[in-house]
Amino acid sequence: MQPTNTKNPQYYHKVVDCQWGCPAHTDVPAYIRHIAQGEFTEAYMVNRESNVFPGILGRVCDRPCEPACRRVRVEEEPVAICRLKRVAGDLKGDIHDLLPPIPEKKNGKKIAIVGGGCASLTVANDLLPIGYEVDIFESLPVMGGLIRSNIPKFRLPPEVIDEEFNVIVEQGANLHLNHPINSMKDLLQESYDAFFIGTGAPKGRELDLPGRYDTDQIHIGISWLESVAFEHIESIGKKVLIIGGGNTAMDCCRTSLRLGADNVKVMYRGTRDRMKSSDWELEPALEENVELILNHSPD
Repeated sequence: MQPTNTKNPQYYHKVVDCQWGCPAHTDVPAYIRHIAQGEFTEAYMVNRESNVFPGILGRVCDRPCEPACRRVRVEEEPVAICRLKRVAGDLKGDIHDLLPPIPEKKNGKKIAIVGGGCASLTVANDLLPIGYEVDIFESLPVMGGLIRSNIPKFRLPPEVIDEEFNVIVEQGANLHLNHPINSMKDLLQESYDAFFIGTGAPKGRELDLPGRYDTDQIHIGISWLESVAFEHIESIGKKVLIIGGGNTAMDCCRTSLRLGADNVKVMYRGTRDRMKSSDWELEPALEENVELILNHSPD
């Protein structure tokens, strides 16, 4: 009898619900078994096969595995899969000797990567062990991209980003910080064999409302979070209104509380069950006394 072909994703749909629910098909049962045995480094490396940044995801993942967890068939709550991923990240040992070796003799190919976020560092992580030379160009003075600028530090500490990103850079990636690419035409003229553009989508949605541009008290969510992340904004008024019901809105309202606001409301055009924020994003905000204004649109 031939062994089961676990490389076919349909296998997980039939056998392991949580692993199928994970977009990366991370082997959830395997790393939970390692954690149960106190083998945190092994659990971390199982995670890292599918997602390169377990410590980051253990804090900010949207957890599609948990609604799929079989445990809800017999109990109200699923296994805390995401938090267990964070446990593996926090308690692991030194992983450097467990990473794929980097060949001294390169394959003669050179890759340019634009952007210093998760996508770009994942590309570098996959290419360096097979002999590619990699140049990473980042316009900011630090790596991290949108996860550094848009996820508040109380949810994702900068040192967690630095640790997991530095592991990849230390494998031989050539990192160019404070190096914006202002012309793709010029970059394409340079002697690279391929290019990867990982610049993200750092622009929020506008609301074309009367008075929108008559005051400096109205901010776009992700731009405001970036200003807070880089300490351009250190305080806010006492009364704050957040328009929108997604995860960015939850980050904005909880950040506002930490900057000194004492009356924070979130306005959403639909009912609570239609809000795009995850329950694990919304519930902490409600526990911190953020008020929801539902079925209401600004006009």
